Amino acid sequence: MKKSELAFNVISVPVDFLMILAAASLAYFLRYRVETLPVLFDLSYSQYLKLILIAIPFLLLLFALNGLYAQKSTHGIWREVLRIAGSVSAGLMIVVVLFFFNRNLFPSRLIILMGWAFAILFVSFGRIILLIVQRELLAHGTGRHRLVVIQGENMSPISREIERNATLGYEIATTLRYSPALRDRIEELHREGRIDELLQADTSLKNEEVLELVSLCENLGIKFNYLPSVLESHLANVEVDMIGNMPVIRLKPTPLDGWGKVVKRLIDILGSLVGLILFSPLFALIATVIRLTSRGPIFFHQRRGSSRHNFEFYKFRSMHADMSEGTAAGDRIRQELEESNSRRGPYVKIKNDPRVTAVGKFLRRSKLDELPQFWHVLRGQMSLVGPRIHMVREVEKFENSLQYKKIFVIKPGATGLAQLNQFANQELDFEDEIKLDLLYIENWSLWLDLYVIAKTFYFLLTRRVNVDY
Repeated sequence: MKKSELAFNVISVPVDFLMILAAASLAYFLRYRVETLPVLFDLSYSQYLKLILIAIPFLLLLFALNGLYAQKSTHGIWREVLRIAGSVSAGLMIVVVLFFFNRNLFPSRLIILMGWAFAILFVSFGRIILLIVQRELLAHGTGRHRLVVIQGENMSPISREIERNATLGYEIATTLRYSPALRDRIEELHREGRIDELLQADTSLKNEEVLELVSLCENLGIKFNYLPSVLESHLANVEVDMIGNMPVIRLKPTPLDGWGKVVKRLIDILGSLVGLILFSPLFALIATVIRLTSRGPIFFHQRRGSSRHNFEFYKFRSMHADMSEGTAAGDRIRQELEESNSRRGPYVKIKNDPRVTAVGKFLRRSKLDELPQFWHVLRGQMSLVGPRIHMVREVEKFENSLQYKKIFVIKPGATGLAQLNQFANQELDFEDEIKLDLLYIENWSLWLDLYVIAKTFYFLLTRRVNVDY
């Protein structure tokens, strides 16, 4: 960890303390000085403050156990906010348990709930301020991790992203190709100016070549990172079990099993219901605009899914009705456009599609054409988060490939890691998209889903999207 990162982690402790104290104080004054509900148990601020000063160190301990004081500058704010919410909620549960056993310990239920909400908001606000300062320093070169990238013939997308975004916290010292003289070159660079990390982005290297790089990094005290191949991502979930008296090692296709499926489905139902209710006025407005500006149905539908489960998929129509998918003219034009497919692999990406209406271009840029996916999520045909959903003809192109079929073991998602990546990298390679989908499947967690959902809203609200499919 860089010295600047360590300094910000140390500073975040008193900042968190002050933010929690401010949140608790605001909750007290709103309850006892503003709230009109009758006060059954009076509590002076000095008595209240004594309780809070006892509780705050335990809450800070929960923060530490949840990794909030081991943050790197490369971590995003949403991951931190989710950890803050989880830690504060855990603290709230402890208070609720104590409250259950001792009614006189803390007499106000409302002040506990307000303190919980304000603590999440205030601590998150303090962390955002620190992150803004830290990223400003990163933009001017302070605290960046010096990185050596080992890549193949083509420049890796991750290298382009690092060069484009200084706030990721990395500075590429140099980019090298693997050769017998590579070891001496890295040692020389390390002597001239300390190298913090090495990224092995060439997935074609042999095992012995990779092991040589690992050994070199260990000897020089450099952190080793590498991009996994498609097949390596299958080994992410390993568990040890017993069959009779014999231990066995089991490779799980995904941690999304058992109660994980139940929790994910409950979130899907709740999220889709909220989405349908919240955006219902927008549904009516979009339907009206489509009806007034072009002939044809409001919704476009097409068979989508996977080799295991296909269904009729609906979106707001963004093309001229007589040139949409499935029409003679539409299929003819698409076949011509596919010849200029800007993407490698079986998935097709068409730029500047002449079949799209003026309103359709706006709907696609803003992603509003995908709002009907809430209905598919509610019905259980899709999930809020998961791999991208594909046309049947695209699925048929690679359904015989074993390493690609794994992306269909879970439901497709309205958003996901691959979809998020394309906000920043519209030319995302087919292999990279598969890696991201497999990474999600192999490492699913509730927090990952919440992170993807929050990040999706952030991108939609703050970035201009120009992806056409």
